[in-house]
Amino acid sequence: MMDPVNPNPTDAVDISLQKYISAREKTSRAHMEKGVPDYAFDLDIEMRRKIDAIPFMYKFFEYIMKTHMPKIRQQLNLDCILTGPNQYPEIYEMGEECARRLGIGIPKMYVKYDPYMNASAHAFDDSEPIIVLHTSLIDAMTPGELKMIIGHECGHIHNNHMTYKQAGEIILAVTAGAAKAIVPGLRPFITLFTSGVRVLFQDWSRCAEITCDRAGIINADNALEAIMAQAKIKTGGIEALNGINLDEYVRQIDDSQSTPGRLLEILNTHPASQKRILAGKLFSQCEILYKWRPEWKTPDMVVLPKSLTDKKCREFISVFRSAKKSDKGAKI
Repeated sequence: MMDPVNPNPTDAVDISLQKYISAREKTSRAHMEKGVPDYAFDLDIEMRRKIDAIPFMYKFFEYIMKTHMPKIRQQLNLDCILTGPNQYPEIYEMGEECARRLGIGIPKMYVKYDPYMNASAHAFDDSEPIIVLHTSLIDAMTPGELKMIIGHECGHIHNNHMTYKQAGEIILAVTAGAAKAIVPGLRPFITLFTSGVRVLFQDWSRCAEITCDRAGIINADNALEAIMAQAKIKTGGIEALNGINLDEYVRQIDDSQSTPGRLLEILNTHPASQKRILAGKLFSQCEILYKWRPEWKTPDMVVLPKSLTDKKCREFISVFRSAKKSDKGAKI
């Protein structure tokens, strides 16, 4: 009971779990379309639905991922530093902020010593997600750029990408094993099938990265800082390259887009950084971004419908479709 003489102002604050869950559900409903976040790249959605159409596949690999999570958590506890209110609190708070904005569970944030700039997410759903940040990445990024990276990983969790990634890895491992065990005369055919499966999953993976880059932009302090984070990852965060001209850098893809040279990406899990930057610039003009961040929109701003943003991205993200030269009109 509140003391009428010396009232405690926090007594009237509702800090219940139910309030947090209700806020998450409200955020999710406002930004979900047919069970998928509204910012998701349509080619990512299209390819995921094809995988979902295979009977029991998603549920099976979700179960596999679920059984792996306890081992992953234990290994990270041995190898990394877990953030919290008393351990790297700034990083912990960034994870909370990004998760609350997207409406997912608060991730456990680990810091791992590694000179290779990278981050990763681990989850079979969004109830106990994990994000790992390499120390070299933290050293190179401004707080706003780091929010982009954390927001990107939250995007993987928000879209249940980790289950699909697990499916791809298992299928490739099984088919590779079959190629070794099969009758020698049939081995080339099994190898050819394995290559085809790898190409399909890598094609989806590149599209999934565009979805998550959008989640990263939504969570950054501003769109320009989010896009600059992509350039820093490519340059290793070298101080001398902080003044990189993004428009000129993006134009480097023009020479290969209309030639077979674009097929060099075929086995990559991530699009070329120039393509990711261009896709980010396009999303910075998209109506969906300003539904998430209305405070960024100015009265004179002209925004693109999401359908047009996705169409423009399709022109250069997929290596299998005819590509046009980069959109030089996509300015930040």
